[in-house]
Amino acid sequence: MKHADETELGSGHLDKAARARPHPQTTYAETTIVPDSFYGSLRTLFADRVLKTQLDQLRKQGSYDAFRLGWCPTYDVRRLTGAKTRLDGIPPSLFWESDVGKWIEAACYFLSTHTASAHAAEFEAAIAELVDMIAAAQQDDGYLNIYFTVVDPAGRFKNMRDMHEMYNAGHLLEGALAHYHYTGSRKFIDVMIKNVDCFMRHVGPDEGQLHGYPGHPELELALLRLYAVTRDPRHERFALYLLEERGTRRPEQGKDGRYFVHEAEVRDDHVHPLTMESLKDVSYHQAHAPLTEQQDILGHSVRAFYLLTGAADAGGPLLDAARRLWTDAVDAKMYVTGGFGTEPRIEGFSRIAHRLPQSTGEGGCYAETCASIAAIMCSERILSHALDGKVRDTMELALLNAVLGGTNLEGTAFSYANKLATYGDETAERAEWFEVCCCPPNLSRTLGMLGGYTWATRVDAAAKTIGLDVYLLLSAARTVELGGGATATVKMSSGMPWAGGAGLELSAPDGWSWDLRLPKPGYATGVTLSVPATERDGFLHARLPATAAVELAFDMAVRLLAPHPASGQDTLTVTRGPIVYVAESVDNAALDDAHPHFEGLGISPRAQFAQRTTQIAGVDVVLLQSAAGDVLELDNWDGPAYRENQGRTWTKRPEEVTWVPWFARANRSGKGRVRTSFLRADE
Repeated sequence: MKHADETELGSGHLDKAARARPHPQTTYAETTIVPDSFYGSLRTLFADRVLKTQLDQLRKQGSYDAFRLGWCPTYDVRRLTGAKTRLDGIPPSLFWESDVGKWIEAACYFLSTHTASAHAAEFEAAIAELVDMIAAAQQDDGYLNIYFTVVDPAGRFKNMRDMHEMYNAGHLLEGALAHYHYTGSRKFIDVMIKNVDCFMRHVGPDEGQLHGYPGHPELELALLRLYAVTRDPRHERFALYLLEERGTRRPEQGKDGRYFVHEAEVRDDHVHPLTMESLKDVSYHQAHAPLTEQQDILGHSVRAFYLLTGAADAGGPLLDAARRLWTDAVDAKMYVTGGFGTEPRIEGFSRIAHRLPQSTGEGGCYAETCASIAAIMCSERILSHALDGKVRDTMELALLNAVLGGTNLEGTAFSYANKLATYGDETAERAEWFEVCCCPPNLSRTLGMLGGYTWATRVDAAAKTIGLDVYLLLSAARTVELGGGATATVKMSSGMPWAGGAGLELSAPDGWSWDLRLPKPGYATGVTLSVPATERDGFLHARLPATAAVELAFDMAVRLLAPHPASGQDTLTVTRGPIVYVAESVDNAALDDAHPHFEGLGISPRAQFAQRTTQIAGVDVVLLQSAAGDVLELDNWDGPAYRENQGRTWTKRPEEVTWVPWFARANRSGKGRVRTSFLRADE
């Protein structure tokens, strides 16, 4: 099917620049990633084994068949009445629609790019069956939610703060958009447009409507994507309403005035979830103030970045807010792996800047896989407005570490939280599935649309200029439509993330030119470009003729990264280029036996590393090895808690320590114990 044109201007009220920026969920299809490259091999893994694993788990869990609206034993667990908060503050499983929606979305991405999979026919059949069941499950008025149709009909629209009706709808809508682009069928998208119509009748700014918004953002960004296809101004207005209404105070909504506090009063709900300090504490939901007034990023990390993704897409003051809060997250609340979320209780951000414990033993660390995926989504939308090397580097960091590390390299197990160090009885081993299984299908859709995150194009037909902004360096090819049947092509080859640089071959019709913007990564040294260029905002800008070849080269030295002094952590983390490294017990058994979880160990700031290429579970990786004596043990301090002006003393360990890429951890045997950041051992 011909993809819907997202560049046609509509009659809505998004700023003009926001409308002219296509989404990666559609542009991915214009890119072919080389199958035997690093990223290509991972996409093949996802297209074949990961999607199959996830489909089997959805069937096993019951979420696949839940749209038949029969009773499931799971519904008896923590059952709700009138959507009121349970006395224990723990909600039931309410997310099955979202998991199915993400799986459909991911499968459509991989199928449309013809990525090799022995299960393609099974995926096609599953998508068709799921769409039929979803359509049949929809109520006559457009309402579509399994739990509040089968289990608690009285709870419909009673608790937007906690009950995920809009969140689930957002992921189903994104699945429907992917299905529409892939198949050309309107069946699924029409179901979801009818569902959106239902929301718009009940929720909005007008008298008689609920002045609510999603407790878990997602519908906002999905609506903006829907508007890019339908050009129905109602879809745009509803998206902007949801973004702008959040956190506002209305006098008709009681003394507090904020919707989530008001709706709790209406349902006579005196209990709040464990994620809240009180009924008025709605910072977990980013609803404590209007988004444009928020100065610090707070609350649940996935919700926050989903919200900022929609805000960045909308542009204007909402984009300003997204940039401000994104900066707070990255500068003060991001783990070295590109992970987000310090506090396990709320799966979210600490209120304290630079509080980033790396393990349970240090008092926290969560770093949910979905949070880093959401950070990538938000970063891409910010980049679509204006290039920024810091934003690009963050997107790459999160992708290559926190995100890729969310699955094992056999495609059969996944991680939800991603602690940077194990502790006690913990291991870094991944799980086959979760009761709340948002992360696995989110991983799949991210790898499925990787081509959309790779680069962006701009075509100025009048000036006959093709703008090409490269975000990720990898091996791929893209065709650019120029209008009137004319096309241009770009081919990129890269050994990233193991070998720095990339080569590009550009070809366009006579009379056209290229405005090329290539990243100059913050970790790169010795950067050279084979054509004249200027540097701005972390990118190299070059004007090139219709046919051109470009070589970007740079070195990637091993670096030891130290955290901000305000963190209170005097540690060092081993990195090379965008890859973060960890020590794990399988390679360093004697050291782990002597110091379980590598606790009490430090690394010399002058450590030297050897490099070697190998494979872990069939994936090419570069391992690092530090020399004997470069890892040291902290001498025991027995006796009193304090001593007069006593510094730390160290003893060199005799082992050569092996370091593996963070994403490849826990893919072999051993005790499954890891550590990312080691104490700084200044001798």
